[in-house]
Amino acid sequence: MRGLTCHFALVPHAPEAATAETVPIPTGRAFHCRLWLTDLLFALVPPYVLNRLRVSALQACGVSIGRGTNFWGNPTLIGPGNIAARLRIGRLCGFNFGCFFDLAAPVTIGNHVSVGHDVRFLTSEAARQEGMGRAAPIAVGDGAWIGARCTILAGVTIGPGAVIGAGVTVAKDIPPQMLVTGSQTVSLARWR
Repeated sequence: MRGLTCHFALVPHAPEAATAETVPIPTGRAFHCRLWLTDLLFALVPPYVLNRLRVSALQACGVSIGRGTNFWGNPTLIGPGNIAARLRIGRLCGFNFGCFFDLAAPVTIGNHVSVGHDVRFLTSEAARQEGMGRAAPIAVGDGAWIGARCTILAGVTIGPGAVIGAGVTVAKDIPPQMLVTGSQTVSLARWR
């Protein structure tokens, strides 16, 4: 039994905070056969149909998805290398159709997170001066709500219980229990 190690891939209750440091975008293949087959399989399936099968297909591609999570449309996953290993989703989450994940760096989503339609998680940003792209992870805490057509930029951590209004571009960290709508940030704790 010497040298035997055992690793368990459990989805954390609270995601690790995204670091402010950016890392170079990893290199690797840009075409992902299993994800392409999944897209092809569900291309003719309307949203809100075969949700459990859609989640099972994503898990077969290598995406870590907790129990009870639903995708009401096929998400778009892009990035170099093994992108499926960079997406970790907790239990009982709901993702509306049109979600877009740029997986140049890890995206960690906690438990009980609701994501509206056409939400974009962008982990890479172009470095115009260097000519080389950089990437930073994104973390979303437990119980967060992300409204329709939001954009979450690289290096952002959204705290547990935060609510992001529709159409907001999140460029900096959001503390726990905060409501963000455009330029307004309101503490949800004061409403209790």
